[in-house]
Amino acid sequence: MTRINRVLELMAKLYIDCVIIKDVTTIRYLTGFTGDSSLFYLDRKQGVLITDGRYTQQAKEEMKYFKVLEYIPVNANSIWQAAAELALKSSANVVGFDGAAYSYTDYVALNELLGEVPMESMDLSAIRMIKDKKELDLLVKAAAIADEAFMRLLEDIRPGRTERNLAGRLEYYMRSLGSEKTSFDTIVASGARSALPHGMASDKVVEVGDFITFDFGAVFKGYHSDMTRTIVLGMANSWQKEIYTVVEEAQLKGMKAARPGMTGAELDAVVRKVITDCGYGDYYVHGTGHGVGLEIHEMPNINKRGDTVLRTGMIFTIEPGIYIPGKGGVRIEDTVVLTEEGAHALNGVKKQLIEHV
Repeated sequence: MTRINRVLELMAKLYIDCVIIKDVTTIRYLTGFTGDSSLFYLDRKQGVLITDGRYTQQAKEEMKYFKVLEYIPVNANSIWQAAAELALKSSANVVGFDGAAYSYTDYVALNELLGEVPMESMDLSAIRMIKDKKELDLLVKAAAIADEAFMRLLEDIRPGRTERNLAGRLEYYMRSLGSEKTSFDTIVASGARSALPHGMASDKVVEVGDFITFDFGAVFKGYHSDMTRTIVLGMANSWQKEIYTVVEEAQLKGMKAARPGMTGAELDAVVRKVITDCGYGDYYVHGTGHGVGLEIHEMPNINKRGDTVLRTGMIFTIEPGIYIPGKGGVRIEDTVVLTEEGAHALNGVKKQLIEHV
């Protein structure tokens, strides 16, 4: 099924005649257009990108199968006027819109222009869950960039460096290897700060004996990677080895257990049970994973509320962690593709504890 057909199928189920899409990521997924400040109109006969003169030429170059309608921005509602005219010309009985991307002002403007034609909100988040081969290839490339960058960074880690310095070096390596940008603000958290799941890189100096958690990702042609590795600067002590081993076992169990047909909540329960059975359940404070693609957080959710049934072709993370306040923490994360045989990691950096001497 093509990407557009997924939307048309959803429209048919909801008895919607046309849809006016605002979300820039969804528009990129459906059309290939990488700009912003535009709308995508779709009915069963045509797809039209509505944009202004800044993006007209770019849109024509990036899109193969869709029309480009250049509107003149006379006032704040000009783009909505162009979209409404297309919908009314098609004699639509119901107009769909991706409500999560609309502001209240957007909704009011379009609703007034459509007159008595009703609007129906559509959740388009699920259409990107199953990745095609082209997407998988781009995700593998993004993961490979992050892998190589991290291996280069290992040579730079030494006592006296700051977390911010290490984050900057890691980001430089990813950029130099072809990353468009970072997937998110790079996390480097050391010592007691490694107990912060989202510990942004600070001016703290890394010291011998520290856990150092690195959570980072590269972006290649719009597609994100996401991985976490935790190392010890110097030799690990007994408690560090203990909690690292628990997290490593939980992550491995999750990798082995992942199968099409189970829900995200069921996979989360498998991973969480390992940590809970070892007495650290209270220190596992987040979900097990999330989808990855054109956005760093997509469907499906791998957590206690994850009711989506997992299917082959889905890409998501498996990232258990233990975080002991005032002491330190560990997270191990891989981005995986789900196949009939199970979950396969896209990234290749080893997960065994690295004692960086």
